[in-house]
Amino acid sequence: MRKLHAFILMSVVFLWASGASAQQGQWGGFIYLTPKTGSGIPAGKKDATLQNLEKAAAEFANDFTPEKGKTDTIQYYKQHEYTQDGKPAAGKVPAILVRVESLSRNKVDDYIRTLSGALGDHFDVERRLGVTRELNYTNAETLDRLKAGAPKRGDGKGQPNAVVLPISKTNAWWALTLDKRENYFNQRPEIFGKSHLGHNAVGFMYIDRIFRKLYHSRFIDDRQDFVTYFEFSDSDSETYKKLLDGLRDKAVNPEWEYVQEKPLFWGKRTASLKEIL
Repeated sequence: MRKLHAFILMSVVFLWASGASAQQGQWGGFIYLTPKTGSGIPAGKKDATLQNLEKAAAEFANDFTPEKGKTDTIQYYKQHEYTQDGKPAAGKVPAILVRVESLSRNKVDDYIRTLSGALGDHFDVERRLGVTRELNYTNAETLDRLKAGAPKRGDGKGQPNAVVLPISKTNAWWALTLDKRENYFNQRPEIFGKSHLGHNAVGFMYIDRIFRKLYHSRFIDDRQDFVTYFEFSDSDSETYKKLLDGLRDKAVNPEWEYVQEKPLFWGKRTASLKEIL
């Protein structure tokens, strides 16, 4: 029963960050490519390498131009910013991120292996994995608000910005009882002080401007508990920053005391790897 309660809770965590009509069980692979020092794809091998990768991606719809009903998609991002807790991340910085999605985990894993084999001599390859879940465990009023407020997804020209932010929760969070965790997501100033809005209220302030999607990673990929994903227009870049600032404000959203942010990748969507490489 405790495991069931935990699962129910995690279905409402980051409620604002998961489309109310998201496809259940869609696997997402996030592949970070960091150039190796002094290494690049030799000119004589670049065309053949790109052709092989295009062939591997042929079963996926190019997500730069979204197609209705497509569940197997691929998308490419050129790094714009790479930060840790709001500051430039230390160490090597990935230049490219590839997101590949399918209802079949095997298809995602197969593509990751192919990409790693093709580019592993020239890039350090890191992957993160998660899966989407339907929001089945919340009240009808909140679901209606999500459906009414959630924006339609734009294409790569209209919404060229994409952010991938993996996060984990601390052991102290998982030790809390279900009712105590739930309090953090709803507006409870009588518990947390007059400034408290809660996670969900912060999210609803920006729900109509930022496309969002949530992947669950707990018990799947030990690098993080969730991968949060966002897309937005250039004109809404400041809106996204306000959203993240609001979530990080522990007076407004004390739930963030329990959040461990992983490096944030802010990329620009492109139609192909060829455009980046």
